[in-house]
Amino acid sequence: PSVQQLPCVLACSGCSHAGELADLTARRLQKIGVARMSCLAGVGGRVKSITTTVQRAPELLMIDGCPLECGANTLRLAGITEFRHLKLHELGVRKHETEITSETVQSLAESAVAFLNEANAVSP
Repeated sequence: PSVQQLPCVLACSGCSHAGELADLTARRLQKIGVARMSCLAGVGGRVKSITTTVQRAPELLMIDGCPLECGANTLRLAGITEFRHLKLHELGVRKHETEITSETVQSLAESAVAFLNEANAVSP
């Protein structure tokens, strides 16, 4: 698919291990070509070009690392309410405990791909 057709992925990128894993997962999704990453800080800062890109995406995936869900809250404050929300804490990620390894990032990326595919599956 062309870049315009890919889902847009955002990550909380918070200061804990969970935030770093959210960021690395989003970057992995972009690297493998299933999504295009954009900048959550740009949405929060109301940067017009970034906000427009996010709003026009065919699908939006917000990856939050911990239960505070800062990323989803940032989107809602910007008036963006239509998005898929992947919560890494629901996948066992713990804020200051989960080790940051390539295996963990790969596993989370696989979960994110399955999550996106699940949303796009056509029901009988």
